[in-house]
Amino acid sequence: MSTFNVYFTISTEYNQQPVKEAFVILPVMIPLWMTLITSKSVQTVLQTAIRQKMDLLPLSTKLAKAYEPNDRKIIMDYLALVPKFREKFGTEAFLVCDKLALEQSTAKDIGHWKATLWPIGSQVNDLCCGMGGDSFFIPSTVTVTGVDLDPDRIAMYEYNTAILGTSRKAVLADVRTFENGADYFCIDPARREAEGDNQRDFLHLTPTLAEVLLLSEKYKGGMAKIPPGYPTDEIPKTAEIVYVGNRTDCRECLVLLGALAKNPGKVRAVMVSKTGNVLEWISTAFRTDPPRELPLGPVKKFIAEPIPLLVRSHLFTQIAAEKGYHLFSHGIAYITADKPLPEIGFTNYEVLETSAITTSAVRSILKAHDVGKLTLKKRGVEIIPEDEIKRLAPRGKKEGILFYTRIAGEKAAILTSPYPVFR
Repeated sequence: MSTFNVYFTISTEYNQQPVKEAFVILPVMIPLWMTLITSKSVQTVLQTAIRQKMDLLPLSTKLAKAYEPNDRKIIMDYLALVPKFREKFGTEAFLVCDKLALEQSTAKDIGHWKATLWPIGSQVNDLCCGMGGDSFFIPSTVTVTGVDLDPDRIAMYEYNTAILGTSRKAVLADVRTFENGADYFCIDPARREAEGDNQRDFLHLTPTLAEVLLLSEKYKGGMAKIPPGYPTDEIPKTAEIVYVGNRTDCRECLVLLGALAKNPGKVRAVMVSKTGNVLEWISTAFRTDPPRELPLGPVKKFIAEPIPLLVRSHLFTQIAAEKGYHLFSHGIAYITADKPLPEIGFTNYEVLETSAITTSAVRSILKAHDVGKLTLKKRGVEIIPEDEIKRLAPRGKKEGILFYTRIAGEKAAILTSPYPVFR
């Protein structure tokens, strides 16, 4: 079994007096599965399989000639992860990870944006570092130390950062007590104990948010990643809450603490495109201010649908109020007015007709507007869109967007057509 040197924190006592934690260098065993998949022979086989787009059966047969069944399973399971981490991190390298570590890591687009938060020349601790996703894109002008309690994660972190060209040291330690004088920290508390667990479960963070806030007192500032649905009333009033994602998904919620909070006490939404373009929205009010309530009114000529980032951050209400839009049902994030909303964070639809959600009524308005190509959106109504479209069986020639939602609390169907304002 191979080894590498890793920093490990220890606590000692002298004359019954506690001595400050110190660092020693100990050899940590690289797990057997990692030794296997990083071996030259296995990586040669993997490169050939990927280049030739080899089917799994002939690959398994080839592996059977040189490897035991358990080793073959490890190699085949790892091979299934290769295209996923290459797409997620934008690299052709053979990184080291398991499925759980990969699922919990930050992807390239958001990773690049997060890397811009760290001041040049600063020292950052990547707490609960995992396979290293949050460190991959931080420039070499920032000194980064990975910290984790899991030796396997430490092995992944050191191997991956080295193979990507910016080698970082790793420390096997409890992040709650670890100290090395760093300026800042980032932390992604564990939310999954097993593959497939709900990554947005905010009831079982390890460490807890309270523990993260306590350890933050050792730093100038920090960034904590929490599930997007985490109760904001538990977050310090001086912190900045940042929701990050793309046009179709809110992927991360970050709590920026101390000197890292660019807008203390406010909320920000950050949309990052695949090409790295960034668009931000910032609340004008503080989180301690009374929440902004949009007025309720009838469905007008246009409906505007906010992107998930603006829904999760509740910033769509700020934009709607400024532009004179209102809700047509409380608790449902669709807004309406007699004019389209020319904002990047919204998709606009022109209203054609409304009806009750009954088969005959909906089919009638689809037929009246010659709709055959149908997309069904739902909020406030439990239904499976694909099954409902099959049941309605529209036969027209035009495209339509059908909303199953509520108007003034009552279930309703709203037939619309797409209305792009950015052509």
